[in-house]
Amino acid sequence: MRVILLVTDHQRGGSPLRLARLARGLRAAGVEVHAGCLAPRGPVSDELGAAGIPTFSCDAADARDLPALTRLARHVRRIKPDLIHATLTHANVAARMVGIMQRIPVIGSTATIEVERRWHAVVERATARLDQAHLVNSRAVAEHVVTTFGVAPRRVRVIPPSLDPFPQRVDRKAGRAGLGLATDESIVAWAGRFDVVKRLEIVVACAELLATPPVRFLLVGDGPDRARLEQLLARSTAAARVQLLGWRDDVPAVLSAADAFVFPSRTEGLPSAVLEAMAVGLPIVASDIPAHRELAGDGERLRLAAGDDPRPYAEALREILADPAGGQALGARASAWAAAELDPAATTRAVLAVYAGVLKRRRL
Repeated sequence: MRVILLVTDHQRGGSPLRLARLARGLRAAGVEVHAGCLAPRGPVSDELGAAGIPTFSCDAADARDLPALTRLARHVRRIKPDLIHATLTHANVAARMVGIMQRIPVIGSTATIEVERRWHAVVERATARLDQAHLVNSRAVAEHVVTTFGVAPRRVRVIPPSLDPFPQRVDRKAGRAGLGLATDESIVAWAGRFDVVKRLEIVVACAELLATPPVRFLLVGDGPDRARLEQLLARSTAAARVQLLGWRDDVPAVLSAADAFVFPSRTEGLPSAVLEAMAVGLPIVASDIPAHRELAGDGERLRLAAGDDPRPYAEALREILADPAGGQALGARASAWAAAELDPAATTRAVLAVYAGVLKRRRL
């Protein structure tokens, strides 16, 4: 079987990294995988190439760069895949257009519940019927694509999440020593792509509210919302206690150095950053949204805070920091769930089953 995994870009972030994990799993299962993106090459392109997975880019300047479709069509003709598996709106639409022209089955994917860019829902609703199947990463996203995109429920498949490699907790003192942090200070972590849906202003506000005793915040990642975040910090009384660490290869060590994790996103699918924090065993305070409710397990594994007000987040963090034993118990339940549920082999098997079903129907 020869498959193209297409995504909008190969920048570091949840969906490209998930696709990279899937590419490695599929290759290990004997699938010939080609990983492509609509945008110019990014860091994930290099990581995939180093793993021996062929990559390509269509060098689209933006969503209006229609000649990128011609470049994608050339790559598809060259590779001659049995199917195209696309993820994210731009890639989904491009794959559908090229797939129908070249009579190649397309599987679309949605990884988050989009609310900021409403035109995404419009173009998805107009083209999603061209998919042979539509993959999602949570029940919440499944409901979203059915109700908002108009995808027939029989075409939607919830793929179990996974982490590969599985994050391993390191010694707390060693993690702090590697970051030059004191062993006795309270530390809260956040990780992900800087984007407006992540509501990083709530993280900054939490740092301001947790000033006595002072709490340090470590933010791992980068992205398009960085300039706005830096402006917020320039005006913040907590600027000295919020560190922007950029993208790092030692995220488990950073998480292990922290006492808690905060994640106040407005929307999510099933965020890898939260899964990683769960795997490491950090107590987590997250926004009360459908995806996080799935992970929380009736509050047994995550603390949830509702709304745009930072005070409930800060208060939940304060309670966790004041009760280390309770926080450790919360984190232990999350870690146990992650160890049992985040099996990359299960993800690969589920995706391969969808591929096989699509190709079988194609031959009939």
